[in-house]
Amino acid sequence: MNKERISSICLTPFLSGVIKKFIAFPRYKLQLRVCRKGYSSYEALYRQKILFVAGLPKSGTTWLEKMLFSLPGFHEIMIPEAVYYEQKNGGSHDFNIPENTISRLNRSLAVLKLHVHGSINNVLVLEKAKINYVVIFRDLRDVAVSYFYYVRNTPWHPEHKRYMRLPTVQDGLMEFGKVLLPAYKEWVDSWQLNGTGRCMIVRYEDMRADTFNVFSRILGHFQIDLSEDEIKSIIEENSFKALTKGRKEGQDDSSSFFRKGVTGDWKNHFNDDLKDLYKAEIGDFLIKNGYEKDLNW
Repeated sequence: MNKERISSICLTPFLSGVIKKFIAFPRYKLQLRVCRKGYSSYEALYRQKILFVAGLPKSGTTWLEKMLFSLPGFHEIMIPEAVYYEQKNGGSHDFNIPENTISRLNRSLAVLKLHVHGSINNVLVLEKAKINYVVIFRDLRDVAVSYFYYVRNTPWHPEHKRYMRLPTVQDGLMEFGKVLLPAYKEWVDSWQLNGTGRCMIVRYEDMRADTFNVFSRILGHFQIDLSEDEIKSIIEENSFKALTKGRKEGQDDSSSFFRKGVTGDWKNHFNDDLKDLYKAEIGDFLIKNGYEKDLNW
């Protein structure tokens, strides 16, 4: 039984949220210590010491993060301010990074994955630090499906109680479409509009379809030089099968963070009312970003 399932059984949503906020700062300090230990042993191998990834929830960011901290010496880190903001506001997609975020990670090898938008503040923080960064996004219809299942199985998520009251997947997708979908569209637009030459934007679907080449380009953007065999080893170590202890892509486990591992799953859940809502909100977005040729879907 995985830790998400255990937590959902043993902890109330309120208690889960309290615990997550309580441990945010001690966890950050422990992660920072590990990142600095990695720096002391491996810093000569890397030109860029902070690997920053931005992505919406359920858009492949955790998968990419895991591949990046498979690099020798690197470790994940989460700033506590993002945790506090998410618990208070129901999400962190509109969170602004503190100005000193990158400088606090001095003498570290850190992978910092956040759900933050491409605001002028956030872009300037990264630009002033002179680091290259990666933004990943996904078909927002698939994001909606994955978000529904994830939130219902995550008691510490601030939206857990609301989604648990919704009786069907379609009700959850309708709720997402009315409340979060416009903001998530604006999130992608913000990075496409404000991202600079240091920004590399990646579609999740492209990384799934050609993991080796897309991940190789990401490593190149971060100025990391690995052999072909080293890259393949990292990809295999973080494949869907490896992360789920043996499940094949497409085998559904709704209680797992890595639920299904496929693209286009929205087609199994959308009815005509959902299609009408999502076409109105993101129809042009889907065409612009290569997910649809027109509105006849």
